[in-house]
Amino acid sequence: MSDAPFPLGPTLVLARTTFLSTVKSWRMLGLALLAFFPAAIVGGMAAHGTRGAPLVDVYEVLVVQLFLPLVLLLLSLLLAVPLLRDEIDEQSISYLVTRTLGKTAIVLGKYLGYLALALLLLLPSVALTYGIVAGGSGNAYGELSGVLPSLLAATTLGAIAYGAFYLLLGLLTRRALLAGLVYAFLWEFLLGNLSGTVPDLTVMHYLLTIPTFWVSQGPISVYATKLSLADALVVPIVVAAVYLGLALVAIRYLPLIPASE
Repeated sequence: MSDAPFPLGPTLVLARTTFLSTVKSWRMLGLALLAFFPAAIVGGMAAHGTRGAPLVDVYEVLVVQLFLPLVLLLLSLLLAVPLLRDEIDEQSISYLVTRTLGKTAIVLGKYLGYLALALLLLLPSVALTYGIVAGGSGNAYGELSGVLPSLLAATTLGAIAYGAFYLLLGLLTRRALLAGLVYAFLWEFLLGNLSGTVPDLTVMHYLLTIPTFWVSQGPISVYATKLSLADALVVPIVVAAVYLGLALVAIRYLPLIPASE
């Protein structure tokens, strides 16, 4: 079947359906627990008396070592891989394909639904965690200057880029979750910790670069990078566009085969 003209209205309906299907499921509880895990950690530390500069320093270390490289990656993986993979495995993809939506609308509708849900979970987590730390920072509050906007930007761009990659991965392979974990921890994490220009090949390198332009002190301000702010902001969007383009090609020409039992 040839792809139908791109219908904006039905695409948004599919995005809404994708969003609500996860929000109303039991998966939402686990995803929310994962998203707000950093807030629980700093909240517990603040409740047990950690205040001022020590709280700010631990918070920024958690951002660099837990939230961005673990929570953001895992949440994007768990949300985006099933977008098309589940439809293929349940053999309901043929229903979507034979509707008047067209394959472009299917990919974009699923992706927009994912992105809305990812940002609903991640951005409030960023804001809440920051609010807890700001409330207990005392005289060290000045160290948090620029932290919140830089983390909101990095989180948004990360969700955009990683979601597109994991959607494509779910379309390409039956073992997308395993492949996604390998990518997250071997490619994004290990390559990102190497020296030279190798980290330029990871999305995480661009995300961690963003705070260095807006934050003047603390652990997240001293990340080693030679990128410009424009590089850090634009490259994740370009990466997402490339992966979405590849997904559009894949859904048109590859056989949509369910996973074996």
